[in-house]
Amino acid sequence: MRLVRLGFSGKSGGFTLVEAVVVLTVTTIMALVVTGYMLANLEQSTLASNRSTLISETAQSLDLATNDIRLSANADLNNRWPDANSPGGSGNQFGWQSNASTLVLATAAQNNGGGIIFSDSKNYITEKNNLVYFVSGGTLYKRVIASPLAANAAKTTCPPASASTACPADKELLHNVTLFNVKYLDGQNQAVSPTDARSVELHVKVSKQVFGQPVSADYTTKMVFRND
Repeated sequence: MRLVRLGFSGKSGGFTLVEAVVVLTVTTIMALVVTGYMLANLEQSTLASNRSTLISETAQSLDLATNDIRLSANADLNNRWPDANSPGGSGNQFGWQSNASTLVLATAAQNNGGGIIFSDSKNYITEKNNLVYFVSGGTLYKRVIASPLAANAAKTTCPPASASTACPADKELLHNVTLFNVKYLDGQNQAVSPTDARSVELHVKVSKQVFGQPVSADYTTKMVFRND
């Protein structure tokens, strides 16, 4: 068999066809290895970035909730104002309950100027709105159930699908929620009924698929009531 030489002719000759094939094969293998390494690094970097984003989003959402707890008087056992979109529906408009997966807060109502509305000004007892934290379809929502006082600046909110100008949409705080847990604690951090709680602890877990792999995060926070 005669070997064909490629390149310039001369004493040193050029690459033979076999040598060229070997070089091309080695180069291809090295390129595949480098590409695989780069893709693996990119995948791991993307997973880490998504995990970091999940943790940040979870922390920000619960920080909003804990701020509402801090400004609230207490947790209500049930919503104190009627809500046609409560879990009980139109047949039971007081169907929201503070429990292990739902938080119903009693927070001071304000007028359009930001002033606190008092139901008993002599004893500094404020008129209350309800703020309800709950999960539906993997999304953590915040619903407002406003006191019916005309001076109240707050508006009762509704599920996004039925929202309107008169009833704005519930606030979507966090997506991909797999767990939302609420604990009601006294001054010694012992579990008590919602209405006896001095503080509330919130724990949430989120998870989503990235490159076919689950990326998850969990976050726990606690806040004490103002108790006005």
